[in-house]
Formats: sequence, C-alpha cells, structure tokens
Amino acid sequence: PRILKYIIDNKGRPVSYESGKTGVVAKDIHLTIDKDLQAIAEKAIKDQVEEFEAVRAGIGVIDTSTGEILAIANYPTFDPNEVKKSKAENRKLSFVSDPFEPGSTFKTFTVASALEHKIARPDTNYFCEQGRLKVEDHIISEADSNKKHEWLSMEEILRYSSNVGTTKIAFDLTYPKLKTTIDLFGIGKKTGIEIPGESRGIFTNEKNVSPLSLSNISFGQGVATTGIQMLAAYAAIVNDGVYIPPTMIKNSKRERL
Repeated sequence: PRILKYIIDNKGRPVSYESGKTGVVAKDIHLTIDKDLQAIAEKAIKDQVEEFEAVRAGIGVIDTSTGEILAIANYPTFDPNEVKKSKAENRKLSFVSDPFEPGSTFKTFTVASALEHKIARPDTNYFCEQGRLKVEDHIISEADSNKKHEWLSMEEILRYSSNVGTTKIAFDLTYPKLKTTIDLFGIGKKTGIEIPGESRGIFTNEKNVSPLSLSNISFGQGVATTGIQMLAAYAAIVNDGVYIPPTMIKNSKRERL
C-alpha cells in the first residue's frame, strides 16, 4: 500500500505525490532559516543593490557557535511561482555558486596568519612607503591614492585597509605559512552546505608563489571565494578560532576544525 497526498499549485490545481510506503517512519527535516531574519535580509540586499546600482549582491547570516544559517539570499532573485518570467542566472543562489575576488575582506586572514605564526603582534609597526611599494615590475598602491601612510601598526594596517602594509606582513610571513592558514579557513574548498551548485572557488595549489602573487593574494586579489566561504571563515574568527562548516539543516552534526 502507498500513501498519496495532494497539494495545490499556484493555479489552484491539485497535484498528487507519493508520500511513502505504509509502515515506513519518515523523519522530519527542519531548516535553520529564521523567517523573520530571512525577510529582513532579502529586503536589505534588494535595497542596497538598487541604491548603489549594483549588478548583484548576496547576504548571509550565521550562528557562529553552531554554523546554522539563519538567513541567506541574493538579489536579483526570482519568484518560484512564476519561474518562466525570470532570467536563468537569477534562479541560482549565487552566494553559494559564484566565486568572486574578495578584495580587502581577505586582509583579515593575512593578519590572522601572522598572529597565529607569531610573525608579528598587533602593535608591530611597518613602514608603508607613503602608499607606493615596488614589487617586481609593478607598483602596489593603496585603494585610495590620497592615503600616504608611513608607519602603521599591524592593527592600523587592518583598520585603514593598507595594501602596502598587508603586503609587507605577507612578505614577513611567507606564502607557505599564509597558505596553511588559508587552508584552515576553508578557502578553495566547498563548505559542504546542503545547497546544490556550490563552488569551491579558485585558489592555487602551488607550494610557493612569486612576490607579486603573494602581494596580490594577501589583500584578496588573484584568489576567488564564495559568499558562503567568507561567511564561514569570518564565523571561525568570531568563534574563538573554531571553524564549523555551515549548515541549513537543524541539529545537523558537522565536524569542527
């Protein structure tokens, strides 16, 4: 014997589906999404995209102690009741599926690596070359050309988002040590979140890189991450350095790193 149930589609038509066989006890699955936070997140991301005329953007809210995703969205999106009216690229969760260069948000990992390997302390000072540093045949400059920093502590380098300062930290650190930290943060790997189409991003597997590549990677260029990767990595920092893979399933047992 079978159990048949009916649901009503958006046009009011009954649709039958097989629920399961008699005698089989099914388990309920509870999502971690908080409907109120989800509504707030969806409105916030829509407002920001429209205000700044962005192509697209994503947002995620995570419980740092459990890895549970409380809200996740991107905009533009689509109406699941009228799928044919939407563009194909808007039918996926780009926060999970589309890699991008993280830019200055990646500097946090370079600083964290220097602290972890005891290369520098928060008050260690670096001369930031008045905003211009020659590396190989290229000039590393600050995002804001008006910033002509001289001596900055490592804490100030992060606060003022100095490309030159972050490069100097990375040079003291060396790439093998930086890569060890980046690997532990899950960069270049799928988080395993229960959403199809997740990308692992783009990150080199080389044991060492050129000085110019090291400089670029240290401040988030030459590497591509996903929104969910960055969310999980930052959650680890908040969670006293314990990385917990993100999950959409309530009470999911995930391995801590």
